[in-house]
Amino acid sequence: GFRVCSATGRAATGTYDHAAKLQIPKLPIVCSNGSRGFFWSPSSSMSDNDADAEEDAKVNDNEDDRPIIEELFHHQVPKEVVQRTIRMANEHGFCIQYYYMDHVYANQRNETHYKCTQMYTDYTGVRIDHVDDDFKELLDKDHLPSKLLLLFDTKDAAKARKTASEEFDPTEATIVKGYCTWFLEILSATSNKGIGLRHMCEQLNVSLDEVIAVGDGCNDIEFLQMAGLGVAVKNAEAEVKEVADINLDFTNDDHGPMRILQALDDKGELAFQ
Repeated sequence: GFRVCSATGRAATGTYDHAAKLQIPKLPIVCSNGSRGFFWSPSSSMSDNDADAEEDAKVNDNEDDRPIIEELFHHQVPKEVVQRTIRMANEHGFCIQYYYMDHVYANQRNETHYKCTQMYTDYTGVRIDHVDDDFKELLDKDHLPSKLLLLFDTKDAAKARKTASEEFDPTEATIVKGYCTWFLEILSATSNKGIGLRHMCEQLNVSLDEVIAVGDGCNDIEFLQMAGLGVAVKNAEAEVKEVADINLDFTNDDHGPMRILQALDDKGELAFQ
């Protein structure tokens, strides 16, 4: 048989609704572009027949409704990198989103910042909590983030990428171009989706040679390279297609990932349980 693992750039809370639809106990999840990995299981109040399972999976104030999370690994952004990112963002007028465990915080200062964080909420369904202390309370408690997001007006995208690349070299931080044009991500230098996949496979005792990774965005490049078989869907970005072992004629919406599994199974190369 084989294991299904969800690997995403989204924060942990952005994965819970999808996991709730699957209702797979101990579902392996790699989130925050490889910075964090855990097993997800439905809470005691969820059931296969619960029509509200997707809503129950989201973070709320009822402990009984929260999913069961078994932490496997977590590589946080170093404090010095966080502090430099805050200084850089303030100097250039960018907004920051700060991902700590099941919460996302932002230091919105103007209408553009609020517009960007609202677009992110609309895009992912994740709630954003405002802070007005530039994350001082979190840093004072050493509550370091899984990742940081720089948000900006689309017209400032080139400026933001250039500024971040000049601020950090690859030994200090990993910079990931966002799938959308109005944000980019800053991770620890030891984090990307490929490294996250490797850590998860170590936890599952699965050889990377036996892994099929399917992706579409630039954050999937290392992910596909790390796997035994890297697959790009039809709507993948050009850089992703260049590193893929297989380029599909089907998009995500055309069930591309399932189609490649079916094709491999037809060849007798998969063992379903």
